[in-house]
Amino acid sequence: MVRMTALLVPALLLAFALPAHAKTIHVRHGHSIQAAVDRAKPGDRIVVHPGTYREHGKPCPAASAQTCAVAIEKNGIKLIGAPRKRHPVILQARKGQGAGIEVGESRQGDCLADASQRTHRSLIAGMTVRGFDDFGVFLLCVDHWRISHVRAIDNGEYGTFPSHTVNGRLDHSFASGANDTGHYIGQSSHARVDHNVAKDNVSGFELENSSNIRADHNTAIGNTGGILSFTLPHLDVKSNSDNRIDHNRVQGNNRKNTCVEPEDTVCAVPRGTGILMLAVDRNVVDSNRVTGNNSYGIAVANYCIALGVSTEDCAALDIEPNPDDNHVTGNTVKQNGKNPDPSVPSVFTVDLAWDTTGTGNCWSGNTAGTTFPTPLPACP
Repeated sequence: MVRMTALLVPALLLAFALPAHAKTIHVRHGHSIQAAVDRAKPGDRIVVHPGTYREHGKPCPAASAQTCAVAIEKNGIKLIGAPRKRHPVILQARKGQGAGIEVGESRQGDCLADASQRTHRSLIAGMTVRGFDDFGVFLLCVDHWRISHVRAIDNGEYGTFPSHTVNGRLDHSFASGANDTGHYIGQSSHARVDHNVAKDNVSGFELENSSNIRADHNTAIGNTGGILSFTLPHLDVKSNSDNRIDHNRVQGNNRKNTCVEPEDTVCAVPRGTGILMLAVDRNVVDSNRVTGNNSYGIAVANYCIALGVSTEDCAALDIEPNPDDNHVTGNTVKQNGKNPDPSVPSVFTVDLAWDTTGTGNCWSGNTAGTTFPTPLPACP
C-alpha cells in the first residue's frame, strides 16, 4: 500500500527547488486552493495544509463546458498537499464537478510536436482527490510533469489521467473506484509509472497509444483487469510501442466490469484479466508476478480478433491491429484462468496466452503452469 509520510513535503521541496524569483503560497483550511492558483505566478509553489476543500470550481481548460474544482494553466506551478498523520489534504467534489485538478490549456494545435502548445513543469503531490464525475487529476498537453503521492478515490471514470504529455512521472499514488481506469497514461511519451497501487477499478493501469513508458513496481489488485497496454483506433497517436512493464504484482483482478461508456474498449475487458496487450509493438513484459486472475494471466492479441471486429471494418482502421515484436520474459504467472469470464474462449483461459497473430513475439524464462499455444515461440 502507498503511504503518505511526514517527509513527503520536505523531500519534494528539495527535488523541485524554486527559481530565485518564485515564492511559496500557503493555503489553510477554509481558504481556496483555486484563489491561490489564480494569485500564483509561473514557478510558484502552493502548499495546501490539512483539511477538506470544496472549491466552487471554474470552467476546465480543456473543455469549458465541464467544471473543474482546480484548474491550472500556468507553467511551473507546484501544488503540494502537506498532510499530517491522520490529517490528510482532501479535495472533495461538489455536485456536477467533472474534474478535481486539471493542468493544461485549451489545445490550439499539435502539442506533442510543438512544445509551445504545452504547459511546462507541473507538480501535483500529496493530495486526496475524491468523488469527481470524470477525473481525479487530469493533465493535457503538459511536459516535465509529476504526479506523486496522490490518492484518487471514487472518481467516476479515471483516477489519474495524463494525456498528450511528454517526460513525466506518476509515482507512489493510489487509485480506487474508477469505472474506467485507476492510473491511465495516454498518447504520451517518455514517462515512468512506478510504485503505485490500483485497487477496485475496471482497469488498474492502462498504457494507451503511448511510447517509451516504463510501468514498474506497481500493484494491481482487485480490478477487472490489472494492466492494459493498448493501441486503439481513431486517436491522434496511432501506435503503442517500446514500453516496458516490469516488476509489478498483478493479483486477483476479478472485479465485475462496471464500465459506463459502452463505446470505450475497456468496457470489453473480461473480469479476471491479468496483463493484456492489444496491437502493441516492441513491448517488453518482464519480471512480473501475475497470479489468481480468473480469465488469463498475460495475453497478447490482435485488436480486431479480441474485440470481434469484422474483416471489412478491421481493414478500414487507422491502426495496424497486429501485435509485433513483443517479449514476455522472466515472469511468474500461476493459478490464472480458473474461473473465466464467459466471453473468453476456453483455449485462452491460461497463464500465458497468444492468439498467434503478428510477428516477432516471443516468450522465455517464464514460470507458468499453462500456455496457449504450446509451446510458445522462444526469444532468440
